[in-house]
Amino acid sequence: MPSPTSVKDALNQTAPVAPIFVQGWVRTRRDSKDFSFIELNDGSSLRNLQVIARNTLPNYAAVQRLITGASIIVHGALVASQGKGQNWEVVADEVSIVGASDDSYPLQKKGHTPEFLREIAHLRPRSNLFGCVFRVRSRL
Repeated sequence: MPSPTSVKDALNQTAPVAPIFVQGWVRTRRDSKDFSFIELNDGSSLRNLQVIARNTLPNYAAVQRLITGASIIVHGALVASQGKGQNWEVVADEVSIVGASDDSYPLQKKGHTPEFLREIAHLRPRSNLFGCVFRVRSRL
């Protein structure tokens, strides 16, 4: 099995890559008629990588139940994005759910205060604020 590409490296590519293997945590998921958009982050970048999961995936029903905090592995192709705001996206050939998340997962799409994040110390690195702090700290 090849080693995974980080979200940071995938977003910094200069040409399409196929196949690509990425893994991380679901930040958000939204559904369209024939596919789902998944925002994936692995902590290597402040930005998220968009994954397109088509309804032809064998486990598409499970993909539609993914919520913030679930961990997944995606095999697919890195292609130029047709949407605004990002250069690249991954069109998934396979989405493996490593760990599901439930509705009580405390980090949601909205912003969180530092006081709230102090109460959930084990999840702080997954927040944007502390993720940035820890990336800077790792370079010092």
